[in-house]
Amino acid sequence: MSHQDLLNLTYYRGRVAMYSILKALGVGRGDEVMTQAFTCVAVPEGILATGATPVYVDVEPNGYNLDPEDLPQKISARTKAIVVQHTFGIPAQMPKIMRIADEYGIPVIEDCCHTLDTEIHGQRVGTFGVAAFYSYEWGKPIVAGIGGSARVNDLELRKALQAELDSFHTPGLSSRVKLAIQYQIHNILYRPSLYWPLKSLFHSLSKLKLAKGNYNPIGTDQEVAEDFSLCMAPAQKKRLAAKLKNGAEAYAAHSTRLVERLRSGLMDVSGIQLPEFDPDTRPVLARLPIRVEDKQRTISEAKRQNIELAEWYSTPIHPIPSTQGQAICFEPEMCAHAENRTREVVSLPLHHRVTDQYVDKVIDFFQKAA
Repeated sequence: MSHQDLLNLTYYRGRVAMYSILKALGVGRGDEVMTQAFTCVAVPEGILATGATPVYVDVEPNGYNLDPEDLPQKISARTKAIVVQHTFGIPAQMPKIMRIADEYGIPVIEDCCHTLDTEIHGQRVGTFGVAAFYSYEWGKPIVAGIGGSARVNDLELRKALQAELDSFHTPGLSSRVKLAIQYQIHNILYRPSLYWPLKSLFHSLSKLKLAKGNYNPIGTDQEVAEDFSLCMAPAQKKRLAAKLKNGAEAYAAHSTRLVERLRSGLMDVSGIQLPEFDPDTRPVLARLPIRVEDKQRTISEAKRQNIELAEWYSTPIHPIPSTQGQAICFEPEMCAHAENRTREVVSLPLHHRVTDQYVDKVIDFFQKAA
């Protein structure tokens, strides 16, 4: 399947694509949308923008994706859609989830923000549900600076999304300039060894509104409302087209090779747990998750040694603390397995700037920390 169809319906962000899919399905005030905990706040933000309520399903007891066993317990008469995330690029249990969704007559939307090419039984994720959405922000397999796409597997639904997208407008000049500068800084400076200082710089600039952050602070209703009426800027769409044409397959091959090297080098290291992959799947990961015994100590040591080790998701609805989850309809202890994952998981980058020499450094880091 070509990735060029991802240029047909393009949005300011991945969450805007999800919002548009939900709206086209008729989701609105008084409805509920299922999604997993152990996700980022962008997902409930998009659900809440429709007027619907997010309802959180726990993740698998030993995994990272929505647990099909917990799903039926959360479905109600008000459930109008199920959003299924392929976390880190590891595929969710789509055959089981689709059977449950079909039984209840609920449409499934796939969250493919972490992968373009993961497959289950030879079928690419993003083609199981009625639609899927994608993201091209920092840390994703394809980075266009910002932006998202919708892939729609139903003709009438696709027409509805196109009709709505025609009414959207491009980001303002100030936003476009800001994003262009951010992209150039990322493109020129970013390396895994510079992850920590650049992360600190990005957060500082975001607080000063000199950079566009990954998340809208809860309560910024005006800014959120504006995001959900924006399409992708022409310059970003042109950049995305080139990257989808020339970079997607190369990323998949590079990421897969790095995962094999890391798994081989880390499989006998004590005190860590690598993800297990179903032999009937072909995962193409955005990052390699690793469960560790002392997350904060591991991250602190990685920072000291200039090793990129991301902490997300550090809360069940990252980065919102569980104690502040009321605004996004989340309560502490609502999803026990998801909360456990947040205390255990760190992740490694897999993009083209991760070299074999850097992989050797990462393996040595974990071996010495054991």
